[in-house]
Amino acid sequence: MMFGVGTGPRGLLVRALGQAWVQRGSAREALPDPALRSLLAALAVRANEPVPQADLIAAVWGPRPHTSAEDALGTRVSRLRSLLEPAAEVAWEGTGYVLRVDPGRIDAVRFERLVTRAAAASAPRDAVRLADRALALWSGPVAFPELRPGGRRHPESLRLGELRWRAVELLARGELALGQAGEAADRLLEVVAVEPFRERLCALALTALHRAGRSAEAVETFRQVRARLDAELGVDPSVELREAYRAVTGEPPERLTRRWPVRAARRPPPTTLLGRDSEQARLTALVGRERLITVTGGGGAGKTRLVLETLATLDTQAPTVELAALAGDEVPLAVAAALGVHAHGSADETLDAVADHLSGQRLLLVLDNCEHVLTEVRSLAKRVLPSCPSVTLLATSRVPLGVGGERVLPLAPLPADPHGEPLTSLSGALFLARARRVRPQFVITPEQTGLLRGALLTMDCLPLNLELAASRAAVEGVAELEGLPRDVVEWAFDRLDPADRDLLASLTVFRGEFDLGAADEVADAGGAIAAGITRLAELSLLTVEDAALARFRVPELVRQVAARHLTTTPQEHKTRDRHARWCLDLATAAAADATGEHDLAAAERLRRNASDLTGALRWAVGEDQGLAAELAGRLGLLSPYRSEVDFLAWQLRLGDSEHPLAVGAAARAAVRYGDLATARRLAERAAGLATTAEQRYLALHTLALSSPDVESSRLACHELLGLSELAAAHLADGWGVLALLDRGDGGTAAGATHTLAVSSAHRAYASYVDGMVRLARDPEDGVAALGRARTLAQLAGAELIDGAATSAQAGALLRLGRLPEAAKLLTHSLEHWQRVRAPAQLEATTRQASELLAALGAGEVPGPAALSTLGAVHGTLAR
Repeated sequence: MMFGVGTGPRGLLVRALGQAWVQRGSAREALPDPALRSLLAALAVRANEPVPQADLIAAVWGPRPHTSAEDALGTRVSRLRSLLEPAAEVAWEGTGYVLRVDPGRIDAVRFERLVTRAAAASAPRDAVRLADRALALWSGPVAFPELRPGGRRHPESLRLGELRWRAVELLARGELALGQAGEAADRLLEVVAVEPFRERLCALALTALHRAGRSAEAVETFRQVRARLDAELGVDPSVELREAYRAVTGEPPERLTRRWPVRAARRPPPTTLLGRDSEQARLTALVGRERLITVTGGGGAGKTRLVLETLATLDTQAPTVELAALAGDEVPLAVAAALGVHAHGSADETLDAVADHLSGQRLLLVLDNCEHVLTEVRSLAKRVLPSCPSVTLLATSRVPLGVGGERVLPLAPLPADPHGEPLTSLSGALFLARARRVRPQFVITPEQTGLLRGALLTMDCLPLNLELAASRAAVEGVAELEGLPRDVVEWAFDRLDPADRDLLASLTVFRGEFDLGAADEVADAGGAIAAGITRLAELSLLTVEDAALARFRVPELVRQVAARHLTTTPQEHKTRDRHARWCLDLATAAAADATGEHDLAAAERLRRNASDLTGALRWAVGEDQGLAAELAGRLGLLSPYRSEVDFLAWQLRLGDSEHPLAVGAAARAAVRYGDLATARRLAERAAGLATTAEQRYLALHTLALSSPDVESSRLACHELLGLSELAAAHLADGWGVLALLDRGDGGTAAGATHTLAVSSAHRAYASYVDGMVRLARDPEDGVAALGRARTLAQLAGAELIDGAATSAQAGALLRLGRLPEAAKLLTHSLEHWQRVRAPAQLEATTRQASELLAALGAGEVPGPAALSTLGAVHGTLAR
């Protein structure tokens, strides 16, 4: 900060913690001349080093000084000399003026020294005394208020301001250590009232209130702070603040939502989990302390169900990757998609992108059904675990992964008590519960007891086997269990009538959930699907995922058995073709809805069926290239403001086709990957192939986004706006780009964007465009407008708009000197651009993070290290 050597302060001379003035003993030399105050501040902030005359003139009179500024400066220097002599001097030293003064006689230096001593004090009483003395030196809200280079607060003013909050924290912690919780609480509540985004001080306030017996007030304080974080920044409380709330209430705050589109775990089925209490308790404990846990057991042991039930009790983010229907080469991209990471290329490159993103995250990543892709899952674990210390992997597999540090939780069959009474065992209890779920009046007659007892002792009492046997007995009678083999799944499938066997086999082409309409189209049932689905669900050969929406899923072991049957029939190709065309219809409808009022619901439907769409693309690439290109092209027409990461790699792969929409979709995917050169090349080719307005729109919008110069982007926009029969939302895309190109002069284009925006994602985009135009004119107004845009973007699931608006808002807050808010948003912004692999935006945001850290005295922090460093010092920023 300031340099020089002194024998020790005798008394303060220069005051800069507030309006600048000179102190003579107990007398204050007020400086009514604003120019003289600015000169004193400019010399004091760089005390004992020469300050060039040009810098002093700029500090006093701004970037456009009057013609006599040099003479006026000389006059002020003479006046300042007389005020400071003999305690200090202002001298000319070759390149500029220098204030020669004992540093300890400047209040800012003395303040910093006292805070340093308070932080090092071993006794709480000494820390309180020193921090109190330090804070008493402040006479105004900011240090060096006269210095505002470029209209912004001086970096030294920002740094000292943050140090002031450090002193407040030291004082409050010392008071808590001395048992003065009430005093600490009152002091901290004053801070929270005006600085609610200093979350570390907010957390300390909760602790102080709780210790002072004011727990209800602590809870209300948390709620108010959380409401302001949500309303003004659209972000969740920090981990430290949430943990403070937990310490007060004994419970975590309500489950938080993530700002990126992680693939959440399925909800557990509506049935009660029986017989796995001890395993669930152990799994919960393992998740809390281990890095790699694998739940093992035979097919049908209930591994996935146990994990789903456990996740429902945890206050943690748990993105889930369902691997059962995937081939090995699909695993890396599936993991990336579940995390919302834009990654493509080789498996190693994709895993590198995943690990880069996870390196700064704290979450639980679930990998379900790993046994057939062990090599790929091992590669993921070996890449993620060493470099991502706050990530836990939870896998299910029939066998252990075989990776160092793995903790295995085996699931054995449920006990049937061969030496006791099987009907009263856990297996018997589950059997009866499932049978009575199908037929509430189900009873075992004395004549049937022996048959059921024998069945329980014969079969492997895995939960799925018990459910299949119980359902069959409830529907067809207990006599069905006579001669029950150990392989209950094959037995249950073989006992179906041929029509139901064929129906179940055809349903295995679905990779995830499906509803009655989808099942009817794929099975080609002519509208008569409900009865067959009902029978299969009654027999537990289908699970009901959502009764209200009539959504179903084929249990994995059942799927494997039924899929083998499908491959032996001539209907397999026709079934998979119908499935792919159902996916095409789904994508076509979603693309149409993306420009209208139902875009959010359409996007949710598409995301819910993402695994089916990628499965259809995989099949069509090998069997029907035209169908694959059409499907990829329709997916390319989805909202440009959402990131449908499941499909990007497939779209880019199909960019070498002759289908205009497929090439345009590949160009848009290249934009998502940050490869603007490829995007422009593909967009130019798509424009040459286009024959419809829709096809030209996709090419031109991508050209507008990827052009290397403003004029080319503007030309692409004007050509887009000249297209006839184009949806209003697509026109809004063109107007929005024009508004962003013109910024401060883009009000007309911004208004057109807002007028034409119909869908929720386009309304969020229009709000973002409006915010950027306002930001160019008035930073405060722009910050508020961008906050509104981010709220709309989060409601619309338009994460790309949320990311862009967050980055812009963070930069504006940084320029305004609102560091806690800027730090909170910069952390999110860096995470976002790292996740979507946007190099230009990541570089710009990293520069902002480095600027913020430098303002706090952390020095320059280049490259990706800025993210981890920003996270590490966020406690400081949030004070």
